[in-house]
Amino acid sequence: MQRSLPLTAESPHPLQRIKCAFEDPAYWAVRLGAFEGGSPTLDSLSTDASGRTSVAMTMRFGGDQLPDPIRRLRLASLEIVQREQWYPVDGGTVRGDITVDAPRTPLSGRGAVELTPAGPGTHLTGTATVKVNVPLIGGTIATFVAGQLANGIVDVVAVTDAWLSGQR
Repeated sequence: MQRSLPLTAESPHPLQRIKCAFEDPAYWAVRLGAFEGGSPTLDSLSTDASGRTSVAMTMRFGGDQLPDPIRRLRLASLEIVQREQWYPVDGGTVRGDITVDAPRTPLSGRGAVELTPAGPGTHLTGTATVKVNVPLIGGTIATFVAGQLANGIVDVVAVTDAWLSGQR
């Protein structure tokens, strides 16, 4: 089963400040600290000469930390690897490609995000898509996980805003 949800959010911060935050290891320490559980780790962070920032992080959950819909998969634990790429495109826009993989499970997801200038701030639009390859209960799990992924992407805006506000 596959489920997609639209994303939208606003930030009072200029797009360039948000892009700079994505390049800063201190930002990622704060962002990973905002996760509830999951023992997140930052596996890699780099920005190339073209301005493309690539990030990889891993979250590990014990079976007792898993929400009820995921427990239906009868997993002893869950490891989630999230990769993000943020890069400038025409017109002052920044695009984000996010992939989420849970190795050795039937779960995967992706997010496609676009950040555009909106007056003095930034507007986020995009889509979160989750795929769950499980007969019968896959739709229920996919709906739950898509909602979590969408909320997580939008929550990034709140964490980013808080971090940028503290950087003044």
